[in-house]
Amino acid sequence: MSDKKQSDVKQPGWLCKVWLWVKRWWLPIAILLITSTGLACALSIPQQVFETPREPANDKSAPVLLAQSNLRLAFLYITGGAIAVVGLIETFRKNNNEKLKNDQDKEKNDREHLRQVRADRRERYTKAVEQLGDEKAPIRMGGVYTLVGLVDEWLEDKSIEKYEDRLKEGQVIINNLCAYIRSPFTLTSYYDELSEDAPSLEGSYKDKKEEFYVDKAILDSEADVRLGIIKEIHNRLQDPEINTPGAWSDFEYDFSGSIFFYSVDLTNSYYTKYVNFSGATYQDRANFRGSTYQGRANFRNSTYQKETNFDDSAYQWVDFRNSTYHSWVDFRNSTYEGEAVFDGSTYRDWANFRNSIYQALADFSRSTYQAWADFSSSTYQALANFSSSTYQALANFSRSTYQGWADFSRSTYQGWADFSRSTYENETDFSGSIFYQKVYFGADGDNSSFSRFTDCAPQFYDETNRKNTLFGSPDNNFTVENGRGYPIYRNLEGLPLGCKFLTSEQKEYLADKFQEIEETNNKLLEVKDDEEKANLIETLLSFYYNIWNWHWEATTVNVEDVAAEDTES
Repeated sequence: MSDKKQSDVKQPGWLCKVWLWVKRWWLPIAILLITSTGLACALSIPQQVFETPREPANDKSAPVLLAQSNLRLAFLYITGGAIAVVGLIETFRKNNNEKLKNDQDKEKNDREHLRQVRADRRERYTKAVEQLGDEKAPIRMGGVYTLVGLVDEWLEDKSIEKYEDRLKEGQVIINNLCAYIRSPFTLTSYYDELSEDAPSLEGSYKDKKEEFYVDKAILDSEADVRLGIIKEIHNRLQDPEINTPGAWSDFEYDFSGSIFFYSVDLTNSYYTKYVNFSGATYQDRANFRGSTYQGRANFRNSTYQKETNFDDSAYQWVDFRNSTYHSWVDFRNSTYEGEAVFDGSTYRDWANFRNSIYQALADFSRSTYQAWADFSSSTYQALANFSSSTYQALANFSRSTYQGWADFSRSTYQGWADFSRSTYENETDFSGSIFYQKVYFGADGDNSSFSRFTDCAPQFYDETNRKNTLFGSPDNNFTVENGRGYPIYRNLEGLPLGCKFLTSEQKEYLADKFQEIEETNNKLLEVKDDEEKANLIETLLSFYYNIWNWHWEATTVNVEDVAAEDTES
């Protein structure tokens, strides 16, 4: 250091030096001062307080001398006590400083330990993420188990006081596991073929037997890895007690756009936050039954190739719209506290929604049911929207309660429809619909089966929009309970006022379209080629589009027809 720089450094003053010296040697100085003060007081003060007699032999000299002696002893005791107190203070100070130093050292060591532990976790995390990209399935699986263990470690790390901070660390890893599930895998496009035991004679692996078994092994091993992730998550989404959160229930899960080329078992799972399964494809069975969703649940725009189960579940808010179910699906015995939207969906096999409770909007509009649809024994506390839908088999709405507006308008019922044993407490709209076969609001000879409209009579003819309802069968039952409700007013043909029977030409048109749809569906079940499947689906959509356009025209009452009817009346 240069002279100039040395001169710039502020040197401690003499007062500071004295203070530092005193601070270092305070105990000996204090003892010396106390001792000297005590001795001085012991020697001088007693003589001043008790004057020594001039004649020692005097009778009064003995008490005076005794008092002086006692006072000197008192000063000496006080001095000794003061020295002892100073010693205790110094001992306490040293112990306290030592304890403070030990605490600081411990805190430093703990911080260093935590730093090392967390550095080790992040190092393991980085390595595990790299393992997920390895070519060998066992190494990828090892990476999965490492990541799962790290999530558990973060959650159990009590050194992180805030639970939210522990969740944040774990959420990063959960996001990686979900991202792996979402990642594309080329061979999934050949799932239908590779799920077989041997190559087909007409598929992509025709004359490629060796390649078939290699790809099948690769697909199966990758399925095991992804299934392992699902199982580990599933195990931590449930608690031994039914309907209680598991260790991982407070995380968000994003499986959007995933292709599940393996069976999915997420039964009895408990979610407290947002879970996203939107845009997913399930090529094998999917089972979500008995689950609880306290946050938003998104299943929209999904495709289910095989059996699917959502029964006995509870939802806060859920979106199932624009989905396709190629096999049966079960939603029964469920509770929906918030909005439940199923609109724009297609059900190619039976769909079971019975015995459910909808506390807010229930939207099933613009949907197609190619097999029987069961909505019976359910309660709708708000708007229940079934409008603009197509039912190709039995449509069962019996034994239900509709506390809000019930909208069944502009729908096509190819099979028979059952609305018996139900209570409608608000407006009910059937206008603009077509019932190709019989419809029931009650059963002959059984008064307990009659439905009841407590607010107003149901609407079959919409005068404002000039939409009537058409019926294909005379074997209908429109008898409802009149004593505590409104009747269904009928014309001379036994149909609700403003309604008509389908003409023979209309019935023939619908029969032809229904047959074409059935034949196309049967072909769709047999076809393996993806391109051909897509073409058949497009054909089906065109059939439904044509029926819808025809339906709209057929149920629309022309102004001339209305004028003619008014003239006749």
